[in-house]
Amino acid sequence: MSKLTVSELTNKIKNILENSFTGPVSVVGEISNYSVSSLGHCYFTLKDDNAQIKCVFFKRYRILLRDYEPKNGDKVVVTGDLTVYEKDGLYQIIVKKIEYDSVGDFYKKFEETKRKLEKEGFFDSDLKKEIPKLVKRVAIITSPTGAAIKDFIRTIKKNSVNMIVDIWPAPVQGDDAIPIIIDQITKINNFVDYYDILILMRGGGSLEDLSIFNDEFLARSLFHSKIPTISAIGHERDFTICDFVADLRVATPTAAAEKVSEYYVTIEEKIDNLTKHLIKEMEYKLMNNLQYLDTLDARIQKNSPYQKVRTKIQEITLMERKILENLKSSLFQNEKIVVEYLRRIERENPMYKLENFNIKVDQFIKNMKTILLGKLEVLNNRVDSMMNSLNLTNPENILEKGYAIVLQDKNPVVSVNSVHLEDELEIKMKDGYINIFVTGKKVRRK
Repeated sequence: MSKLTVSELTNKIKNILENSFTGPVSVVGEISNYSVSSLGHCYFTLKDDNAQIKCVFFKRYRILLRDYEPKNGDKVVVTGDLTVYEKDGLYQIIVKKIEYDSVGDFYKKFEETKRKLEKEGFFDSDLKKEIPKLVKRVAIITSPTGAAIKDFIRTIKKNSVNMIVDIWPAPVQGDDAIPIIIDQITKINNFVDYYDILILMRGGGSLEDLSIFNDEFLARSLFHSKIPTISAIGHERDFTICDFVADLRVATPTAAAEKVSEYYVTIEEKIDNLTKHLIKEMEYKLMNNLQYLDTLDARIQKNSPYQKVRTKIQEITLMERKILENLKSSLFQNEKIVVEYLRRIERENPMYKLENFNIKVDQFIKNMKTILLGKLEVLNNRVDSMMNSLNLTNPENILEKGYAIVLQDKNPVVSVNSVHLEDELEIKMKDGYINIFVTGKKVRRK
């Protein structure tokens, strides 16, 4: 039995699959995990109840789809070529056309449940219980290991809120989670006098991940809770039936933490403001009293005999200081005059003049060398530039950059019009030649 590499096996499967479907295929299914890349290409999964297949919808085909924008949950007819993406070893459809078939089963069920419960009054704002301002104890139904509860607790700690948070663990994905969540809601309602609020919480996810929160029986259980309820499911853009049924819907688990912290943060701000105001008033009164004491002390000091003697001593000291400063100033001025005379005598010295002349000669020689070296460098740069220009125009060098020269009978082909169908041509490249036959040509119109 021969051995195959992964690439060889995948290539054989690709050939078998693509040769079995020689033309486009049309497939009906529901869109899931729809995303658009930065280049404008779309990737999604087409599925039904028992199977799914990856699909790629390239931008050049997508721009032709003007009247319909695909989205998750839509039931569509996809037409395209069946192929194998060898890198991942997956078979997929290269989509060329998408036709809107109907709203997906997910949205159908969602809308049916929503209309039914809305008709029964489950969404009426008048029936919603008020969320307490001061929350001391909260029951949270969520996954104890999920990111949602971590975000909630992190926000509670950040806001320095002192409340009891009890986690009632439950899976938050899959149909098996529904009876468990309902059972937890029932158990929590045995502690009506203990808990202030009940929060049903889950982080973000796909529509399928959040679908359990559209269950009619779960929504009914949440509605009949005697404890005020908050729905904190998914992200801000996500809406479920439980969001409509709950007494309050918040966008995220973090937003739920901000909501229950609201009163604490407000009270803390009020206390801070009152404290600052009290401190400011005390400082103001203390400052006024200190200023009054300073005024009294100044009067006493002004009329004191000791202060008068001290003032006279300060006046005498000031006069002595001024006399000394005047003497120092006179000495400094005389010293400057003597130094200036000495400098004049030194400048008239012949040796000093000769030294200055030698310095000027040396500077002149340096300047001449600098000028000559500069001109020589300019000439060298000009020669280098000419050599580079010659190299750039050398056809052999152009071939090194990935270009090629088309030859016919050893002569370069410069026009499409000089070539005819079935002519034999040579393509000269940097490392050899390629022989080709002309099978078609296209003249560029001016």
